[in-house]
Amino acid sequence: MLNNVGMGVDRLVLRSMHMRMPASFHQIDGGTPTLDEVLAETTVDTSRTPPDSVYAPGERIVWLRSGDEALLTHVRVKLSADPTAPVLIFHHGFSELPYYNAWQRIFHRPVSSPLTTVCIQAPFHNHWREPFREAFRSVRRVYQTFAGSLRLIELVQRQFESAGAAYSVLAGVSWGGVTSMLYAGTFGGVRAVAPMLSSPNLAQVLWDGGELVGMEMPISKPELEALLDFTPRCAYDPTRVFPLLGETDVFFQLEKHAGRFATEPVVVPRAHIFSLYGVRPLREHILRVMGWADGHPLE
Repeated sequence: MLNNVGMGVDRLVLRSMHMRMPASFHQIDGGTPTLDEVLAETTVDTSRTPPDSVYAPGERIVWLRSGDEALLTHVRVKLSADPTAPVLIFHHGFSELPYYNAWQRIFHRPVSSPLTTVCIQAPFHNHWREPFREAFRSVRRVYQTFAGSLRLIELVQRQFESAGAAYSVLAGVSWGGVTSMLYAGTFGGVRAVAPMLSSPNLAQVLWDGGELVGMEMPISKPELEALLDFTPRCAYDPTRVFPLLGETDVFFQLEKHAGRFATEPVVVPRAHIFSLYGVRPLREHILRVMGWADGHPLE
């Protein structure tokens, strides 16, 4: 019964998300830059954000530059008293507001061993209208959203490890899981990645959502996958990737996304949206991954 309710909520939310998507996103043309090109032009604006400012408890503003644009983002830090504690870098889902909602629920209770946790905010998530109005304005904008988060994760990892953190682990839900895998595949250097309710194939999610609401994509599925299936970019040591999928998730459907991983995902009997509020399985999964990472240093 609860699974049916959860799937119904997923469908309603997915339908709403597609109906709110700007018409400009569907005007896909051949002039879209690559993700690498967008990432190359995206940097932390050190004139407005001292790099070491993220190494402090509480919320901090981080300004990015992407081409000629200034992007406002934030991080939230729960700092361990032990400066050598590992750091868990967590990324939220798309249009999750406040961006620290799931992170706050997962870590509302202290963990048994020293751990610093940092929640990353993607660009275009400062207001409820922004994620769709801005992040899905175009494919380039989608890339810009990911690129901003990747630069922010890079900053956090560098600052905490230079201050003595033993190692870094990435975790994220939904869009944040895609981001975490993109970071590992692009930069490496993390002991483990825990993508939850997610997979690298964002194109499949958009295609399935379009079918649900009866909205035809302006390009073929292979063309959409060439732009938004990040599977080739997310290649990382499979022993260090710990996916979790929802059995009745309508967004990242189990039968369509489990095969995107080289390792067998953990499957929880949940739908997508309900899992972001009943977070116990997510917390337990992250803590298991942290326990594994503690005994498996990078070579």
